[in-house]
Amino acid sequence: MAIHLRPASEADLSIIVDVSTAAFPPSVDAIARHLFPGDLHYSEDVRQARIARKSVKFQMNSTRIMVAVDDASDGKIVGYSIWEVPVAGGDDKNDDDGEIILPPLAQEGSDRAPFMELRRILEDDVREQFGDEGTKGVWTLDSLGVHPNHQKRGIGRMLLDWGVEEAAKHGKGCYLVATPAGLPLYRAAGFEDVKVLDIFGTPHVSMRRRIFKVE
Repeated sequence: MAIHLRPASEADLSIIVDVSTAAFPPSVDAIARHLFPGDLHYSEDVRQARIARKSVKFQMNSTRIMVAVDDASDGKIVGYSIWEVPVAGGDDKNDDDGEIILPPLAQEGSDRAPFMELRRILEDDVREQFGDEGTKGVWTLDSLGVHPNHQKRGIGRMLLDWGVEEAAKHGKGCYLVATPAGLPLYRAAGFEDVKVLDIFGTPHVSMRRRIFKVE
């Protein structure tokens, strides 16, 4: 399989957004369906807002973005992962206060209420799992997506394993919230179910992976 991983550059962000849009269509993804009803998911305004959001994350010291590149397709980006990681001082980890991330997306014709509901559910789970410190002591998988034309090739597992192994090198475990489609991948990689979360009427699962030693 002619796939390799590399750190994303800022020039990659628009392609990452396009891969994400294709990987999580409203027809199968409850979050996309509720945040961007109708044709909003595929609108250029929302695309630009997502690129802006990714740019904010890209600039943060606590963000690690990896891309999967298909060497057999002239270096085309076919997958990505976004991780939030502990940093010295911890000042910018999980400091997305909503004034940066949510309004630009909500202003593109989408009701703000679903964004706030999603945020509440995720924040409640983090508080329940980790207390007031939040996820500052673990690597958190923010998003992982593989273009539908390149799924079932082990790319998702490559992206996931990179984060798990990097976290282990730093003595950290991992945390994520899985969609129904992602559950088999995460369970196969050693993540354990912690709690079922009802997100827009669809069961998602918060999961954690223990620290393991890298040989």
